[in-house]
Amino acid sequence: MNRPDAPPLAVRGIYNVGVKTLQLTDNSRSRAFTVEVWYPSTESDAPIVYESVIGETPVKISGRAKRDAVPIAEKFPLIIASHGQPGIRFQYTYLNEQLASRGFVVASIEHTGSTYRDLTQQDYVTSLVYRPQDVLFALDEIPKIILSADGNNVGLLGYSYGGYSVINAAGAGLDGEAFGEYCRTSADKGPCFALPFFSGLEEARGINVVQADPRIKAVFVMAPYGQPWLGETSLANLKVPFFVAVGEDDDVAVYARDGLEYFRRAGSENKYLLTLEGAQHNPFVECPEELRNTWTDFERCSEPVWNHERAHDIVKHFALAFFGQYLQGDASAGEFLASDLPGFKPRTTLGVRLEVGQ
Repeated sequence: MNRPDAPPLAVRGIYNVGVKTLQLTDNSRSRAFTVEVWYPSTESDAPIVYESVIGETPVKISGRAKRDAVPIAEKFPLIIASHGQPGIRFQYTYLNEQLASRGFVVASIEHTGSTYRDLTQQDYVTSLVYRPQDVLFALDEIPKIILSADGNNVGLLGYSYGGYSVINAAGAGLDGEAFGEYCRTSADKGPCFALPFFSGLEEARGINVVQADPRIKAVFVMAPYGQPWLGETSLANLKVPFFVAVGEDDDVAVYARDGLEYFRRAGSENKYLLTLEGAQHNPFVECPEELRNTWTDFERCSEPVWNHERAHDIVKHFALAFFGQYLQGDASAGEFLASDLPGFKPRTTLGVRLEVGQ
């Protein structure tokens, strides 16, 4: 049940939701990974629990779907989702279920080498290459397995490192020259950890290699990390509609360095910047009760100012407005993509800012 102050599109949609766990193997890269897929179903859904691990803590994330339910026999836009690093495929299940209930198929990748169980120091670097490749491989494979997924009408959805992953997959390649200049002129050591290895990474996923995929129609990212890896010329190649949701006080994917510059530099004719004032890096993720027992793991999802339920309602609303407009062609959904925040109840816009760019 939503809070009484939820904006209109945060309310669950008309479709029952099914969910399947898939195992994909890309033989060309000798790489296997797990994907969780939510989709509109003919069968009634019910409360469900997704089990995983965040940090060192086993967690149970509550949702509403039916395991292995029969899909509705019609085509729905496909959304490929990419989690943070480290992360899990259930990192923003609340949003994936919501999208499925509104007429989308959502495939959430669990990137091997990027989870709490298996992340290594080497993976922090090599994942700049393999994670976007996972996204594109899933785009190829999911419509073959989930026949209701429209593989020619695709959106990408990413959080943190997953934000970079889907932006790169959408056609904005790594730019070594721009990144080197950033590291030379900035004292920020954040994304510069990749600089010693960047020539090889750029060869695989760089600006002269990566091209836009015409199947990808829209990109939505939350707290996206790593903007210095992609320079102004690279991001100008991102032409599809683009939505960036950020916390203004994010100290991981730093607001001024990452989210704001992704928005400013994107070549999209239709682009949006949602800013949650006072929020840090985690308002967009699930934060299960089990994490309250240890500060080390609670810190991975906690927010000092924002209530997660409130933030999640806002994100659901704008994701549905954005993907509704650009994947479903729903002009009524697109009307909510306005800076005066139509649909919000009186006195509920405090701390919420939407900028519309062209």
